[in-house]
Amino acid sequence: MRPSAMSSLRTVVLLLLIGLVSTALAANENHSVPQGVQRPLDIHLAVRILNVLKIDETAGEAALVIEVEQRWRDPSLVFDAIKAGGERQDFAGSDAATKLASIWTPALVIENQVNDSRLQLEAVAIHADGGVVLTRRLEGSYRFSKDLSAFPFDRQRLPLSFVSQYFSADDLVFINDDRDRQLSPMPGALSASDWTASGLNFKTQQFYGWSAKPFARLTVELDVARKWPRYFLRIFVPFIAVLSVSLFILWAPTGLIGDKAGTTYSALLALAALSFTFEASFPGSMSVTSPIAFMISIGYFYLILALLIDLFIESRGLPGRQHYPYLSAEVRKSVRTTLPALFCIICMCMTLRSLV
Repeated sequence: MRPSAMSSLRTVVLLLLIGLVSTALAANENHSVPQGVQRPLDIHLAVRILNVLKIDETAGEAALVIEVEQRWRDPSLVFDAIKAGGERQDFAGSDAATKLASIWTPALVIENQVNDSRLQLEAVAIHADGGVVLTRRLEGSYRFSKDLSAFPFDRQRLPLSFVSQYFSADDLVFINDDRDRQLSPMPGALSASDWTASGLNFKTQQFYGWSAKPFARLTVELDVARKWPRYFLRIFVPFIAVLSVSLFILWAPTGLIGDKAGTTYSALLALAALSFTFEASFPGSMSVTSPIAFMISIGYFYLILALLIDLFIESRGLPGRQHYPYLSAEVRKSVRTTLPALFCIICMCMTLRSLV
């Protein structure tokens, strides 16, 4: 190889090494808390949940549009407001991305994020005293722990769990004071039409990460309640229609509806089909002690009990039938109101328990 070629190759390799070293130094600088501030550095965090696009309770995922505002102070960014011609410097879009690449940031991430969120807006404001305000608007899907034990009167908690990607609790902590909470309003109408927002909660805690270091976590939870009246026609009307067979069994005169046993077994099969339909439409709703699952379970027992009582009343072996010819009619008159009333009271108590 010619000496000139060897020299050119060495120059290229040297430039590459210099670039790698510079990148490593810059990365190390961005991964160090700013000098001249008390540790741990306070990171004020305000989270605005702008909209809930979709809630998939069966998969435990929710699509949200959120706006995250981070505030901290970096003495290295102090500038003369008179010379700069303003108390604040604003950057947005590509300018904000360029500025963020050159300054220190808390490297905030959302733990329960399903995939990369779509960045809708990014803006940075730097104040003359070194105060930094970073605002990001994101749209993405986030995991939550579903709880269908009260379906269809259930409430779900949609969390957003914020942690720092690099810095432990010795370096920074998250602060959420009264001002931050005022900047974190609860959304009004949601795009997820079957749900309504009922509360917004903030919780700070520590957890142990790499090398058993403590890390700070701020969790924002949006409480949403299901609009259960929308499910009345889909769930309760078919359920009531199937169980109305018991009224025919207890109230209809003998011979009016033919074989009562066959009618009851048909109702039992219809109730089983209804249960499978609910489970297919709302996976998980029948595998827990939800109100509708409980009512369907005792519905089987109620239908069979109504049939057995009717057969017992009509049986010639009814005790006292020979001496009291009107006994079976009086027993039927009492049972046909008492039994359905007891069943309705039990169902109402289970429903009220879920609503409280």
